Amino acid sequence: MEHIKESFKHDYNLAVKSFNEKDYTSFFRNIRPAIELLGKLAIYDILGKSDAADLLEGKTSVEWKRDTRTFKLIQHPPHHKPTGREFCELVPQVYYFKNSDVVTTRYDENKKRLKRGLDSCAGALSRYYSIASEFGSHTGNTEMDENAQAISCASFFMGYFDFMKSNKVLSSPTITFLYGLDLFQYDNPSIIAEAKQRIDELISEIEEKETALLSAQKLQAEAEQERLQAVQRTSEVESQLEALQNQIAELQEQLLNRDTTKIEVNDDSITPSTTESTQPQTIISRHFKEIMRGVAKGNDVDEGSMDDDQLDLIEYTTDKSMLVAGCAGSGKSVIAMHKAEQLYSDGKDVILIAYTKSLNSFMRVGKPDASFRFYYHYQWKKMNMPTADYIIVDEIQDFTREEIQDFISAAKKCFLFFGDTAQSIYRQYGKQTMTIAQIARMTGLNTLQLFNNYRLPRPVAKITQNYVGVDVAEYKEKVYQNKETELPRFVYTQTPEDEFNSITQIITSHPNKSIGILYYSNEAVLQMNKQLLDRGIQCEFKYNDTDGEKRNVSNLNFNTLIPKIMTYHSAKGLQFDIVVLPQYNGANDVESKKALYVAMTRTMHKLYVLYSTPELLSPLKEVPSHLYLKTL
Repeated sequence: MEHIKESFKHDYNLAVKSFNEKDYTSFFRNIRPAIELLGKLAIYDILGKSDAADLLEGKTSVEWKRDTRTFKLIQHPPHHKPTGREFCELVPQVYYFKNSDVVTTRYDENKKRLKRGLDSCAGALSRYYSIASEFGSHTGNTEMDENAQAISCASFFMGYFDFMKSNKVLSSPTITFLYGLDLFQYDNPSIIAEAKQRIDELISEIEEKETALLSAQKLQAEAEQERLQAVQRTSEVESQLEALQNQIAELQEQLLNRDTTKIEVNDDSITPSTTESTQPQTIISRHFKEIMRGVAKGNDVDEGSMDDDQLDLIEYTTDKSMLVAGCAGSGKSVIAMHKAEQLYSDGKDVILIAYTKSLNSFMRVGKPDASFRFYYHYQWKKMNMPTADYIIVDEIQDFTREEIQDFISAAKKCFLFFGDTAQSIYRQYGKQTMTIAQIARMTGLNTLQLFNNYRLPRPVAKITQNYVGVDVAEYKEKVYQNKETELPRFVYTQTPEDEFNSITQIITSHPNKSIGILYYSNEAVLQMNKQLLDRGIQCEFKYNDTDGEKRNVSNLNFNTLIPKIMTYHSAKGLQFDIVVLPQYNGANDVESKKALYVAMTRTMHKLYVLYSTPELLSPLKEVPSHLYLKTL
């Protein structure tokens, strides 16, 4: 502590000297480290040597425990050491830790005023730290008046010392030390009086905000009470509606269970019926597009369109790392985008990382003007793995232990991981990726779960969950919110020409839909693109001539509805109105089943599986015939 005192005295007195000589640039250059040291000094004075050292080394953190309404020191391995203005922000927290009555006392106006004062002073010191950085150490480019800001900053310290003394926040020896420092000199004597009023003004501002907040909370409580009363009044109607919905579901199930094996259909059956449903498209395509458009405009996600699990993740505290698991179509990427935007809007330094360049491009459709840093993994590594306060990673199950550790090391404060073990499909290339359970054990985090699926049509969900997926839960009707009931089509093609003709017909029959044509291997991608070009059909494609993202040829533009051709692996994280899987040749091992699961779960509406073997191969061979339409 004595070392901190000496360092603070040195920098503070240099700042005073520069101010008195009207060298304001030097004043800011010296007051900036002085503010940081003042925070350290206060923390040591309040906490004591041992606890203060652990806190400043990152071995402990001060956290608010809502269950006991107290601040506590929480032990954890070294993760984040406070820096800069964080020292100012920690001072009130450590004081509340030592003096819990300041927080828990509801009716003591003096305690409440003290809390407001500590919070307002911390905010002011944090602001002056930023101003000092602007003038004294960084760009030097600002529209602020250097003279006015220097006088305001210097005068604040007089009021701050007086506040800490009168409220006995710091010990007497420390207060004596502070009042023994050099004094600022002002041309205008009235500034001294104004300085002592500034703290009271800051407290008054907080009081006004608290009053407004209490009023808003009261109105919210009244509105909630009215809502609950309305729910109670309509409970009988809701019960009747639920019974009716159950009847409808039973009738739909009976319809699906009808035997379709005797229906003879030719290739023309690929063409959709002219009597397609005219019901409003309230299923996931619109759901996701509206969400992504909302993010693209810089607006909040429409919380009315989200389920409780998604809302919980959005509202989840920003001061803790988290691991989120969810099935294909549960909204992981949307939540990741929203968290990145949310943190950035709150003034946080954030980086979002997607696994592939394709997924990065697809997600950018939802946020074309993203202000936060947004990379695909290879790009991030090529840039020497830049750090940020918050590192957000989508498709975390596709990374190795070493890569995940890189993300953790790059996160100065917190990391947020999103993934699904069932979509881990890179082990076949020798990449030792980790399951969500393994990541949870590695990080010590509890897994937060997204349960609902908004993308998949229910017939596709039944097939992928019960017959294709590995490490997936058994199909449950209530989980799937997409009301699409059209059965997937398994189309037999005798020759490559038949296959090309079928794909051409599918494309031309759906001019206003997004279409993904997915192959298991790279070799077929360029061939299919050439075949379609020869038929006058423009497509976009991605082709990797080496593993990973190092050398890929791609002209994908997700702002268009031009059909996209790529591999199962490149399509992971993407979604299309219609998915076509040509050259299906079975999937017998775990890795190929996972790849097939990823490919089939990209669809939001229609799925076509094209095969040329004498009979349909496993695992689709085991699918009951009432769950698909077989076209010969």
